[in-house]
Amino acid sequence: MDRTYRIKKILNNNVVQAKYGYQEVIVVGLGIGFNAKVKDLINPDKIEKVFDLRKDDYYKTSQLAMDIPEDMFFDLYKIIDQSAHYLDLNLDSHAMVTMIDHLNFAIQRHISGQEIRNLMLFDLRILYPDEFRLGSVILKKVNSDMKHDLPEDEVGFLTMHIVNGINQDIKNQSSILTDMIFDSLNIIRDHYLTSLKLDDLATQRIMIHIKMLIQRVMSQEQVQFEEVVLNSVMVEFDNAYSCAQKIQAYIETRLNMSIMSQELVYMTIHLNRLEMMIA
Repeated sequence: MDRTYRIKKILNNNVVQAKYGYQEVIVVGLGIGFNAKVKDLINPDKIEKVFDLRKDDYYKTSQLAMDIPEDMFFDLYKIIDQSAHYLDLNLDSHAMVTMIDHLNFAIQRHISGQEIRNLMLFDLRILYPDEFRLGSVILKKVNSDMKHDLPEDEVGFLTMHIVNGINQDIKNQSSILTDMIFDSLNIIRDHYLTSLKLDDLATQRIMIHIKMLIQRVMSQEQVQFEEVVLNSVMVEFDNAYSCAQKIQAYIETRLNMSIMSQELVYMTIHLNRLEMMIA
């Protein structure tokens, strides 16, 4: 039996908060909120997409729909959804929301003349060709349909969001590498209780370091220097060192290989730099 959705709050003409039973969702559709009232039943013929989201994403999406220009949310959703269907790739609701949020912010940056380089563009093109292709299609449609000129670097950021929003089996070492990079970012995020924006230079730098560390561990070519440095770094950068130990434990468990103490020092130094930038 089809679900019946009842309006809880109108966010704009095309986006509403709704309920079915005790579950709260975000419903998107052209004109779905126009002339509607709270507690109205939603005409199923008007429903384009139902975002069944985690609690934090639910509130983030609601705020985003109210903050950006009237038709921006719907227009970006349509571009992403149509592009994904065109390439036969399924995106979860979280990935949809993060890409809408990212593209809205990217457009604002571009209008104000702020461009951010993506230092992993080449790597992502190689590691995830299908996801990179989807990111390219989305960017091309955003630029053509919405009359912008966002740079190719944005394809890299979109690719990262797409990779997180598609469930795939890990088939080779390259995909394992990228999967571990994203997991390590989650460890950092949880340790510092902060969001890490993929388009921030500080985040890209730590991603590159983690990538190179994992590659060195896999190839058994870890860095070496005098052990005397270790105790000094442990004491001076104790919080970053604690985070480095968590990443160390994760990588060692995932690869069933040990990380040398010198590498731990090197990672701690990089994490301390990130810590100072997000403080």
